[in-house]
Amino acid sequence: MKHTNLDRRGFIKAGALTAGAGGLLSGGLLPGVASAEDTPPAPNDKIRFGFVGTGDRFMGIFRGACQFGPAIALADVDAVHRGRAYEAVRDQNNRNGHGGDLLHFEDYRRVLDRDDIDAVMVVTPDHWHSKIVIEAMQSGKDVYCEKPLTLTIREGQQILETIDKTGRVLQVGTQQRTEMGQMFAKATALVHHGRVGKLQHLTCAIGGSLPARPIPVIDVPAQLNWERWQGQTPLTDFRADAAYGSVPYNPNGRAHYTFRWFYEYSGGKLTDWGAHHVDIAMWAAQKSGGPVGRIEIDPLEVNHPVPFKDGYPTQDDRFNCATSFKVRCTFEDGLVMDIRDRADDLGFDNGILFEGDKQRLFVNRGKLTGAPVEELKDNPLPDDYFEQLYGRPAPKSHMGDFVDSIRSRRQPISDAASHHRALSVCHATNIAMRLGRKLVYDTDREQFVDDPQADSFIAREQREGYEINV
Repeated sequence: MKHTNLDRRGFIKAGALTAGAGGLLSGGLLPGVASAEDTPPAPNDKIRFGFVGTGDRFMGIFRGACQFGPAIALADVDAVHRGRAYEAVRDQNNRNGHGGDLLHFEDYRRVLDRDDIDAVMVVTPDHWHSKIVIEAMQSGKDVYCEKPLTLTIREGQQILETIDKTGRVLQVGTQQRTEMGQMFAKATALVHHGRVGKLQHLTCAIGGSLPARPIPVIDVPAQLNWERWQGQTPLTDFRADAAYGSVPYNPNGRAHYTFRWFYEYSGGKLTDWGAHHVDIAMWAAQKSGGPVGRIEIDPLEVNHPVPFKDGYPTQDDRFNCATSFKVRCTFEDGLVMDIRDRADDLGFDNGILFEGDKQRLFVNRGKLTGAPVEELKDNPLPDDYFEQLYGRPAPKSHMGDFVDSIRSRRQPISDAASHHRALSVCHATNIAMRLGRKLVYDTDREQFVDDPQADSFIAREQREGYEINV
């Protein structure tokens, strides 16, 4: 059954009935891709890891890394998080026969200073990523960092400059490129092989940020170094009567996971799910390998939970990232990419829809559907399509590709350069949404066209003592 005559919403609904077409079950691995983890290294070939940040994503990242070697040290400004991680990691080290003392610190620099650590795993809130990543590479370490890699476009430039200077390996946590049953990689390969025809329209549905609610200020708990948690964020951005210095604290507000809904620390859904779906969309469209000229960014519909003035929120007692949005990005060659919180009118709330002049293709973490998938039975992709896409055999795991890259001294599949280009579009989209007007972003110059106000958001003021130095 082909879907070329259905409307876009009908295409997605019909596609849900054919999620297993082409030998690909929902969430399953592709034929020929092993489900087992990579073979553990020989004792003298183990990677020694240091971890910075032990919160929400820590255990998932640690479990992926621990099969390749021991954790040597942990750092976190929250003593409770750090203590829980210490006990879990110590026990796992012992089970794996790694032995040795496990160290833990409040100050991440104690981890970077150690000569017995090969790779640093950065699992902190977003506003700390770039500084730690850069300093880790400067200290001679290879680095894994959770997405999004940066808080600003300028930070991406600084990271790439540091990679050039140090020659270190840096992997980003965009696991959709290598895992999730390789569905996103297969969708990318189908687009690259012309199975939708000439690509004309991309729709990325990435979800909206949490709605506004008053967040009462409470006392900072003794186990948390709240001033250091703020990092580069200027303390004077906030009202003067707050509980600590001038930064209001609440564990369900400006702290731990909910940091994501404040522009001071993150970029809402644009740098959360957008860092995944926009990355895949631009990878498939072959627009993350280098500059692609100018992109017109038009915020068609945007709702923020608080009023904004000149791109800045005017209230600090509630979340401020956009709760719903539809932004149209138009590339110089005419390709349109819509970035939306939801696409209910098209029949999906999360995923990527690829529309060509011949056919359509849809992918999310649950399914890969469309006529190009159904046609694989009679018209398969080349046997080496993964190798063509990746420039190497398909990895068995994301962390396995990181370790292979450390050993081979080549950049991983989820590399910093392509991530920076895709994430810069997310950052630029956030800037357009905050300013509430159309912008033109020049990917060659990495700045906006004739718009000094928009350019002022490319970098941010950094608090004294927390600057990023390259």
